[in-house]
Amino acid sequence: MIVELSVVPIGVGESLSSYVAKAVKVIEKSGLEYRITAMGTILKVNSFEELGKLVDEIIKSLRDDCPRVYIVVKADERFRDVEIDYKVKSVEDKLGRSL
Repeated sequence: MIVELSVVPIGVGESLSSYVAKAVKVIEKSGLEYRITAMGTILKVNSFEELGKLVDEIIKSLRDDCPRVYIVVKADERFRDVEIDYKVKSVEDKLGRSL
């Protein structure tokens, strides 16, 4: 399953990059394949259970640093294995170029 995870600390000011970096460190530690984008992080997970555990760990890592965390998850469950860049490559192929 390919998911996009956006972690938004609330009540910490305008700059969020240090908090996002903490969340990404948790993702790195998990060993999951991921890509950071400007608006979230794309991950490849095996189940919602695995994703839930990861989100719990991210929240734990931020608990002492911010009063609130807003999390958005988008998921694309396919019943066959696809690479994390599959959807991007499909669009690039149709455009006849690499983005």
